[in-house]
Amino acid sequence: MEVSPGKAGVIFLLVAVLLVLAAPVLANEQQVQAGSTGIQPVSPEQFAQKTNSMIDAAYKAAGPVADAVAKIMLAVSGLAALLVLFSGMKLFQKVVGAVLSIGFGILLFYGAPYIVGLVKGLAQYVTR
Repeated sequence: MEVSPGKAGVIFLLVAVLLVLAAPVLANEQQVQAGSTGIQPVSPEQFAQKTNSMIDAAYKAAGPVADAVAKIMLAVSGLAALLVLFSGMKLFQKVVGAVLSIGFGILLFYGAPYIVGLVKGLAQYVTR
């Protein structure tokens, strides 16, 4: 079985990338065996607090983006609705579907904290 020079080059690159990516893992494994992991234990409350703060930050960062995307999509849907005059009712049905989908997406985005709060409240009620 003969290997072409192109295939040999690809195999060489794959082996080199594997070695480069495996070196830090092997070094980390030696540190773990030495007993210095660098990861401190945390309580479940601290973990929950950190997770909630990260989710809140991501939600606040995504807010303006979601608004901008929704406005752009509604504008595109409005332009497509004007094209209905030239193309017919099939496009109008798609435009109405797009507008309803955008509205549902915005509703889910802004209603997510309330939905999660409702689920948490129901879970606490059921577990009492």
